[in-house]
Amino acid sequence: MSTPTVARSMVAREGREMQRYTESGARLVAGVVALSADKTKVLLVSSIARQDKFVLPKGGFETDEPMPEDAAMREAWEEGGIIGRISKPLGVIDDPRPPKIFAADIAGGEIVPFRAEYYFFEMEIEKELDKWPESERRIRKWATYKEAISGLINRPELIEALNRSSIIKS
Repeated sequence: MSTPTVARSMVAREGREMQRYTESGARLVAGVVALSADKTKVLLVSSIARQDKFVLPKGGFETDEPMPEDAAMREAWEEGGIIGRISKPLGVIDDPRPPKIFAADIAGGEIVPFRAEYYFFEMEIEKELDKWPESERRIRKWATYKEAISGLINRPELIEALNRSSIIKS
């Protein structure tokens, strides 16, 4: 069975105008744990804010995307330049960190706690391209389980997604 050809934009989405939220106000985020074919390594991408910090490809699940899988695949392309298919869902992970505070309504001055709910999926990579929407802003690297865990130390939700995946942990 072949993967259908999908037109992919070379421009990454920005902003939160189309962002989905839960009834309680948590931001819905979708991402991938993209593993090497032998399942010994995971693809990490640098944070835009700090190029020395690496994360799993992830981002907002938006209103024009029917399923969180669609958002996860878009984020894999935009942030990591990878194309593939979802091999299994890794479930929903609640943000274990304390809520962040941000000005939700600047005009009204209302301050609202910000939380996220993560939908992660294991991804089989079919293509890793040299140019992708955020290739000028992000670095990608392959890491073993131990290397990834060490780098994700302050991101328990990303560690949980990695632990739910099929990566070989030795």
